Amino acid sequence: MSLGDHLEELRLRLIYSILVVSVFMIATLYFGSEIHSILIQPYKSVLGPDAHFFQIQLMAPFLIYLKTSFILSVLVSLPFLLYILWGFVAPAVDRRTEKWGKFIILFSTLLFWSGLALCWFTVFENFLRVFLVVLRPDGVDPYLPIDEYYDLFFNLHLVFGASFQLPIVLILLGRIGILSSRFLISRWREAVLIIAVVSAVLSPGPDVFSMLMLLVPLSFLFFLSAIVMKVLETTDRK
Repeated sequence: MSLGDHLEELRLRLIYSILVVSVFMIATLYFGSEIHSILIQPYKSVLGPDAHFFQIQLMAPFLIYLKTSFILSVLVSLPFLLYILWGFVAPAVDRRTEKWGKFIILFSTLLFWSGLALCWFTVFENFLRVFLVVLRPDGVDPYLPIDEYYDLFFNLHLVFGASFQLPIVLILLGRIGILSSRFLISRWREAVLIIAVVSAVLSPGPDVFSMLMLLVPLSFLFFLSAIVMKVLETTDRK
């Protein structure tokens, strides 16, 4: 294929990606009120069912609907988007690499969603409780501006989702020869220490619970990565 053909193929795949996201955006915008009711449940669980938000900027609610719709659409359509873009790369690699690419797309998506689920079910509500209840001085109104709440919501969830990509990074570094399972296992103490420091920096609250909610799964994923790399290295030697 000529350079022009490659560019045309890339253009078509970008159009397909935009169409996929657009379809999900239409659905999320249509159910915007229901989605909003779900996403603010942690806030109401901490402050009570009568908890409300402040609107500081005139267009804040409208922009939040658009932002929420776009982010959720990208997250839901993530495997489709990665598969569409991988189809552009696949013809340039061998058959074995193509199969591994599809597996990595699936594995990466599941890990990302697992990080989001961990933050949603265990971390985010605890984070709100620490700052809105435990550390709040007397006489201070605990209610948040609506845009600040959604910024916190998406930032924290995306941090957890991105952190759960650790196995993908380690395994890819192993496949290109930069890391080995022996090195990871021999340096596991230093690795856990680094993970603990990163967890303390990225964890949403100053409490130990928030840090452990990131430290424990990331440590598990580190050792899982070492095991997978060991299996792959053994397979390569056969």
